[in-house]
Amino acid sequence: MTEEEIITAVEVTGGSSDDGKQFKELLNQTLSAGIEVQEVIGDTAYSSKDNLAEMKSKKIQPVVPLNPVVHNGGLRQEGFEYNKDADFVICPAGQHSIRKAVQGSKQNGKSRSLVFYFDTEKCKTCPFREGCFKPGAKSKTYSIRIMAEHYIEQIEFENSDTFKERIRRRPIIEHKNAELKRYHGMTKAKYRGLFRMRMQAILTAFVVNAKRIVTLIEKMQPAS
Repeated sequence: MTEEEIITAVEVTGGSSDDGKQFKELLNQTLSAGIEVQEVIGDTAYSSKDNLAEMKSKKIQPVVPLNPVVHNGGLRQEGFEYNKDADFVICPAGQHSIRKAVQGSKQNGKSRSLVFYFDTEKCKTCPFREGCFKPGAKSKTYSIRIMAEHYIEQIEFENSDTFKERIRRRPIIEHKNAELKRYHGMTKAKYRGLFRMRMQAILTAFVVNAKRIVTLIEKMQPAS
């Protein structure tokens, strides 16, 4: 969405999908519409290493707070995904982690890790247990390394007055979400399936954009 509150891109996914992984598609939709993008203001879901690299390659300033659990640093086990909103990891079999802990100390200067724990009783009978869960193991964990050293440039920018000023604009997207839900039926899906849900989302975005454009035109009209 632009700062004038015009929605420029829509991507519909399942509820367990990571918001940040949709960034490139949303950006491409926006650029394809002929909109010049000089900066992106977003929440921590969009602070992954890949997203920051994508913005840098297009000379776009990321006004995005870093979140160590979202970025792609460290060894990652294939098939596991982190869900930002629910704050858990989903394994290839679709099971959710049951708790998490932080390993390592801020003081020793070494990398720390977020460790997510899974229900071993479910792991014992999982069809994907081979190569994932060792028979007799007392726990099954998935770790994400916290590697802030790869984000020094962004960390420095986060401490700047420019970042602090611009990030204040981010809540306007929440206002738009509230409008979509409260006045235009986006509280729930009217149809089954992602294709039909995508139709609902795009048509709803079209309606709120039309309303917003009329409002902006009226504001530009000289007072009589």
